[in-house]
Amino acid sequence: MLILVTGGSGYIGSTLTAELLNTNDQIRCLSRNVSALKGKFPKQDIDFVEADLMDAESLCGVFQGVDVAYYLVHSLSGNDGFRSQELICATNFSREALNAGVKKIIYLGGLGASGSGTSRHLQSRSEVGEILRNSGVPCLEFQASIVIGPGGLSYEIMKNLVIRLPIMITPKWVSSLAQPIWLDDCVQFLLQSRFKKLEESRVIQIGGPEVTSYRTLMKTFAEIKGLSRIMIPVPVLTPNLSSRWLGLVTPVYARVGRKLIESLKVDSVISDEAHMGEFDISPIGFREAIQKTIEIEESVGIKNRWFDSVSSSVTKTEVSVETFRKTFTDSRSVEVKVNAQQAFEPINAIGGNNGWYYGNWLWVIRGWIDLIFGGVGLRRTRRKPEYFVIGDTLDWWRVIESEPDVMVKFRAEMRLPGTAWLEFRVSRCGDCSCLTQIAGFASSGILGDLYWYSLLPLHKLIFRGMIKKIGKKAESILQA
Repeated sequence: MLILVTGGSGYIGSTLTAELLNTNDQIRCLSRNVSALKGKFPKQDIDFVEADLMDAESLCGVFQGVDVAYYLVHSLSGNDGFRSQELICATNFSREALNAGVKKIIYLGGLGASGSGTSRHLQSRSEVGEILRNSGVPCLEFQASIVIGPGGLSYEIMKNLVIRLPIMITPKWVSSLAQPIWLDDCVQFLLQSRFKKLEESRVIQIGGPEVTSYRTLMKTFAEIKGLSRIMIPVPVLTPNLSSRWLGLVTPVYARVGRKLIESLKVDSVISDEAHMGEFDISPIGFREAIQKTIEIEESVGIKNRWFDSVSSSVTKTEVSVETFRKTFTDSRSVEVKVNAQQAFEPINAIGGNNGWYYGNWLWVIRGWIDLIFGGVGLRRTRRKPEYFVIGDTLDWWRVIESEPDVMVKFRAEMRLPGTAWLEFRVSRCGDCSCLTQIAGFASSGILGDLYWYSLLPLHKLIFRGMIKKIGKKAESILQA
């Protein structure tokens, strides 16, 4: 059986793809950026196809021979036009699936995605489900509430709030009811459904055995971790203020946080549990799910994280300057008396807890400013500290190119009037190695020009100091 997975770089999609690799099925993964997806599944027998669901022409041949197609695309952090983009993607997907004779579509939507008071985010997921169910191809739509698992968005918010805040102000939305489901249980429903006979489109609601609230989830996490936490409820705290508050203490930036909070304002509880019994799955309770998640984090670590698949915009991963007015660069090099691998070691350790080698307090201030204005800040870390993986995040950067011990290129995901990138390269220079550092900025207009020139003295100070510190660090590693 040939399985097509869209959204394979996402949190649910990458977990599902990893499980599909343990089956005898052939797997085809569609992505706008295949190199990032290959970084998640190196040396795996997967047919990677680069295409864009927004571009119908790019989908030609992608669905050929496909038996089951998973639709797991989700624009959680996109801009204000995310709804129309999601509908276009779903329409193009449906049309191509029908034309290619796909036997079944499987979609994971949101529970509580219809009715009064529903957020734009959940309403969009409901509309996507409607398009897929009416495509002419039988579609099985699962609707789930909060998914609890290592690296998941809802879990990461809960964990960071509890760990960082001994006393927290809790807005009204933390009392809304939900029916959480353990990540592995959710993925099992998706897996087993590929064998399910489907004559017409259906909707099946899935969740754990208990109805609870986000407040109770936080209290449960605190109890398991042995933490004493005080929660002070407040009647009024707007989604905008709540999302910015989340950005200050969690890895969630405001645009993502606001969509999540607007969704949590509405109860997401199963209204029809009958169809869950059609599957050989017994979902575990939320306490056991939290316990298992903590155990996984402490033993094998986190394999997938929500923000590794979520960009701060809906643009493609590569840096493009054609649509920008001007491009500015700051290029610096230094020779070090070590081999290329040793020269790259301090670059490989850059960011996160190690900082950026020079003026770290300035980086922190810039990160806080970005958080205040709804950006990503400096709270994201890499999945694999040993080497760079394309698509991974590091503070406000995302890895867009990488070659071990040779080069790495980051694109900034902070709020900017343009596009910024930072690149490091190592090359041989006789008996030495040459470290090259290139900071670039593609201005989107006059505001971008002013931004670059106003920070030029500070950038010169930081970038000059950074390349020198990296060079000294490389030589000190050899001496040690």
